[in-house]
Amino acid sequence: MTEKGLANGNEENDETCHHAGHGSYQGNKKKILDGLSRTEGQVRGIKRMVEEERYCVDVLNQIAASRMALARLAMLILEDHTKGCVSTAILEKESGESTIEELMEVIKRLM
Repeated sequence: MTEKGLANGNEENDETCHHAGHGSYQGNKKKILDGLSRTEGQVRGIKRMVEEERYCVDVLNQIAASRMALARLAMLILEDHTKGCVSTAILEKESGESTIEELMEVIKRLM
């Protein structure tokens, strides 16, 4: 998947990353959505802090907390993807190598 594909939400490799028509993270979907809602609230809070001209360190601490929350969600999805999509692709052998390359690119972007 290219960076462009990630940025606009398009999956270039749909057939490799879906089990029965769904992403591998379906088992954690509620947890992911709840985490995204909390992070969305944190970001709105940060915006409000800036509008209120709050102390820089307080704003930076909230940004750090939001980044860590997103990192935890990314790791959860990455783990599900690796255990589901990637392992399936490796077993199919034909798409395994390209799927591993895709995985490595995603990991590099997350670091």
